[in-house]
Amino acid sequence: MATMTKNKLVRLRLTQPEDAELKAVAAVTGKPTGTLAANWVREGVRRARFPAIEFRDGLLGRVAYLAGTRWPAWMIAQLVEECAGETAAAAKHLQRPEALVKMALAYAKAYPEEIQACRELSERDFAAWQADMPHLEKL
Repeated sequence: MATMTKNKLVRLRLTQPEDAELKAVAAVTGKPTGTLAANWVREGVRRARFPAIEFRDGLLGRVAYLAGTRWPAWMIAQLVEECAGETAAAAKHLQRPEALVKMALAYAKAYPEEIQACRELSERDFAAWQADMPHLEKL
């Protein structure tokens, strides 16, 4: 179960060009500027803690990925499980240093609700995926 936390108001100073860019992104996404700024701060804090993690848009919103790869953190955690917990074996499969795999695992451990939500989404059947993405085809 997710832990509820209270929001805290923080003031943020932006340059005029930064403010204009934030408003432009808000207009495109339909999200309030405050929500976007809060999400980016949250991602920035997480990236500071886990430098090998980056965020990309996905079906659940922003999804954590191992930087420079096409591997989301939840899939790396799953791969390590399939490798019987052997991070070296997972790193060899990914052709990445073991330290990066360990950082993805540390991220997954720090944010288990996020990882679980991504896993549950991935377990949906193909028809459900296709309903969300009509262009999706089986190979």
